[in-house]
Amino acid sequence: MQSKKRLCRLVLAGIAMLGACGAASLVEAADAGMHVDQVGYLTGHEKMAMVTDSGDTAFSIVDARTDKVVYTGKLSAAKRDAMSEETLRRADFSDFNTPGQYKIKVGSRESYDFAIGDNVYSVPAVQTWRSYTLTRSGTPIDDKNITGLKVKMGHAQDKQAQVYFTDKLNKKGDRVDVLGGWYDAGDYGKYTTTGGLAAAELLLAFEAHPDHFTKGQLLFPEGIQYDKNLPDALNEVKYEFDFLKKMMRKDGSTFHKVSGAQWPGFDKSPDSDTQDRFLYSTCTASTAMYGASLAIGVRVYKDYDAVYARQLKKDADKVWAYLSKTKESVYRVDEGQESGSGPYNDTNDIQERLWMAAEMFRTTGDKKYERYLKANKAELTKAPGFFTWDNTLALAQFAYAMSKGADAGLQAEVKKAYMDYADMILVKIAKDGFGCALSKDEYTWASTKNALTQGDMLLMAYQIEPKQAYIEGALSQIHYMFGRNSLDKSFLTGAGDNPPEHPHNRIHESTGAYIPGLLVGGPNAVSGGDPDQTKYLESGHIPTAKSYLDVLTSWSTNEYAIDYTGTAAYALAWFAKPEGLTASQIKLTRAFPSVTK
Repeated sequence: MQSKKRLCRLVLAGIAMLGACGAASLVEAADAGMHVDQVGYLTGHEKMAMVTDSGDTAFSIVDARTDKVVYTGKLSAAKRDAMSEETLRRADFSDFNTPGQYKIKVGSRESYDFAIGDNVYSVPAVQTWRSYTLTRSGTPIDDKNITGLKVKMGHAQDKQAQVYFTDKLNKKGDRVDVLGGWYDAGDYGKYTTTGGLAAAELLLAFEAHPDHFTKGQLLFPEGIQYDKNLPDALNEVKYEFDFLKKMMRKDGSTFHKVSGAQWPGFDKSPDSDTQDRFLYSTCTASTAMYGASLAIGVRVYKDYDAVYARQLKKDADKVWAYLSKTKESVYRVDEGQESGSGPYNDTNDIQERLWMAAEMFRTTGDKKYERYLKANKAELTKAPGFFTWDNTLALAQFAYAMSKGADAGLQAEVKKAYMDYADMILVKIAKDGFGCALSKDEYTWASTKNALTQGDMLLMAYQIEPKQAYIEGALSQIHYMFGRNSLDKSFLTGAGDNPPEHPHNRIHESTGAYIPGLLVGGPNAVSGGDPDQTKYLESGHIPTAKSYLDVLTSWSTNEYAIDYTGTAAYALAWFAKPEGLTASQIKLTRAFPSVTK
């Protein structure tokens, strides 16, 4: 049996010898092997913690303030978990629904604090959606009351970005205004691929629960311009749409990305990275993803701004016309285009075309889109995986399954393919010791996003066929994200007692402002992701679920991206009701110093 020890633990989780920049800070940790959702559990839903086996067979829940025992229960039988290589017991307290702040005790061990309540995810939900505001480019930001972030004007030179190539529409060196939009990840690139996907994730979240979104909800900082007639969430997506429209070319195609020619140093803030910016490549897959997001936007905005919704429809029609003329998948490559940005090199666009066609059919009911789907039935009815930036088949299936006036036979086949996959997710969750949806081969780059995506797909499945198991399965992925995992690590910045300390994020490093609500990649068991991760995996036997480093330079495990965060935004928006939070309620109560500043 382990004796109770309250330790100060290195945030680098014992791997500081890998030599990442700077010294680790110290935080008080829970006892080893007490795995809980560090944010909390909803009343009326399953509530479980996992504990490493110590021979104890009982657990208690104590009030975090008074230490008074409020609940006792029996632990499950011990069972080996393959991914973490831990032997676990489950503490099930689903029938305990008294709101409050608690800890779990097993023998002399105790967990991190957690809440039980009707709306425990309201703060991280706002922080997650608000993270998009704080990663806006091309606008002044003065978030003095919450994060302290201050940016004069990120990448003002994007107003005169230079085309990197010559084709029938542009000559190399042409200047194009692409000011605005969201930075994609820990660097300052802006991509049509992830911009379209993230915008779609946010809009689908809004469409599922429009009553969960209000005006004033995101507490926009000084400098942010917005339409006071729209809910804040729709203002945020509109900012990205306005940028993506600038990325659209005369024929309905899109530029693939805008970035500098070199990766900026960590000391470079959005307004001090003054290198020239270039428009690189064109890609039919990313163009189709933009088109799909526009189609969703038409549905969502029409009740708030009919004129704007009609403009989105016009732009979507233009994209579809281009795709209809361009039969083959296009991904243009020019030497040097990846020297300062990532590729997002999707060379097979059929899933993205299907997604756009399905969204357009759901939005308009126009049978020409269904005819396209029927012509590609073999692809449309394949078993999906979780959706990603290079395969959106699942989103195409969900859109068609939700469409009115669809061909009954084809819709039934599509629904079956989607729902069979949803049920397979539930099987994986049931087998995993932590209730995580990830199989061994899904612990890759962006594994946390992979888990949350599967949770989101369960929430989408619930919209097709309401089944409580889908809701509980989605919540289980939120619990994983918030620290009910073998690392006791919350993978959302600022959430829980043990969130990422050193995310791969140039805004944090250059300005010192730590942005809460960003979802980092998480465990990546595939060697070669980055030098630190590779060295760690080669340092000895590392269990699959523990292949994560909270270090600045591990971009394959500790970087966020807007499409990652979109999966968390969808899940949290489903369960969080608007509360009218104040700045003090969403401001973090501890500091997260940057390594390099």
